[in-house]
Amino acid sequence: MKVAFISTLYKPNEIGGAERAVRVLAEALVVRGHEAVVISLDPAGKASKRVIDGVTVYYVPLANIHWPHLPIEQRPPWRSAIWHLIDAYNPVMGGRVRAILAAEKPDVVETNNLQGFSVAVWRAAQRLGIPVVQVLHDYYLGCPNSSMFRRGKNCATQCGVCTVYSTPRRLLSHIPQSVSSVSRRTLQRLEQAGMFALVPHKEIVPSAFDANHEALPRSDKPPGSHLTIGFLGRIEQSKGIEVLLRAVREMPSESVTLLIAGNGAQHYVDELKRSYSRANIQFLGFTDPATFFARVDALVVPSIWEDPLPRVIFEGFAYGVPPMVSRIGGMPEIVEHGVTGYVFEPDNPPALTRLLGELVAQGLPAGRMRAACQEKSRGFSVDDVLRAHISSWQDVIANVQRAAPVNATG
Repeated sequence: MKVAFISTLYKPNEIGGAERAVRVLAEALVVRGHEAVVISLDPAGKASKRVIDGVTVYYVPLANIHWPHLPIEQRPPWRSAIWHLIDAYNPVMGGRVRAILAAEKPDVVETNNLQGFSVAVWRAAQRLGIPVVQVLHDYYLGCPNSSMFRRGKNCATQCGVCTVYSTPRRLLSHIPQSVSSVSRRTLQRLEQAGMFALVPHKEIVPSAFDANHEALPRSDKPPGSHLTIGFLGRIEQSKGIEVLLRAVREMPSESVTLLIAGNGAQHYVDELKRSYSRANIQFLGFTDPATFFARVDALVVPSIWEDPLPRVIFEGFAYGVPPMVSRIGGMPEIVEHGVTGYVFEPDNPPALTRLLGELVAQGLPAGRMRAACQEKSRGFSVDDVLRAHISSWQDVIANVQRAAPVNATG
């Protein structure tokens, strides 16, 4: 089988979990004797072709007015409006991708994050008779900003501007023959925006996590024990970092220590350090995950936006560290309260303070949870996730073959 993956970014330009998920699948496919081709954007605007770890990678220049990941101060509103208008349906990018697909002749195309490419690539594959599977990692297809989150609040419904920009996406959303979403909530929100009404097959498949380590032994924390909790990821308002900091500020400093690992806009991080200067709150900067998870009793993921499914949660599972997550987005779909972690109300510092207080007073069953978390992490294994993707690819390929006209002879 030969699979072409389309992803906004790819190694060595990865910046998030979606790109890593594509790389893990592509490399695993090659290891198992199949062929993988990746089509990705090139930040330098140059077309090139490379083979990376057995995967054929095409880097394509972007046909738009600026790179999508420029700092926000370099993207004034008028420039962003033009960029998103072009990205609603970009026939130039569709043509560039079509040329590659025509040369490579894959059996199936799996489209992932399409920012910069646009859904013109769906049409390109369709015109070549190649089946398409769409994988949802975020809300790009229903929101130009990929988040459905604005001015500190989640959008209850698709706003007028997003409705206009996403019109080509909605009208062409019948092209993928199968849709795979990392969480049920992500798929639900896009369906509410009118996407994929005619797609016959939809499923929930998490991203694969290539865990290659053993969790450290962990013992139950008796009542009254000090807890060390941690935050790992991008430090920004939508990730709920201020919710976490306010919750910890209300706890006795001798009962809880908070370790914050990751980076963010420097002015924002500096302001947080000034506003929450306490001995039991430590900003670590970039930290190796193995080092981080070895130091914490629990991971806190306090997002206030509808996070589809943060990779850090199942990374914590693999290390045997229970997560404490907001009841929002896809997170509560994989965390069983009191078994593999804890769930609290989003954007609610008092709720998180109460939960922390209960865990200090009652103790944390870290030993029992370690085993439950590790068992849960197996559902994100490369083998299991790749098996689900292969099944989906085989189904759409078979559908195309059944629909193909039989040539008459005589």
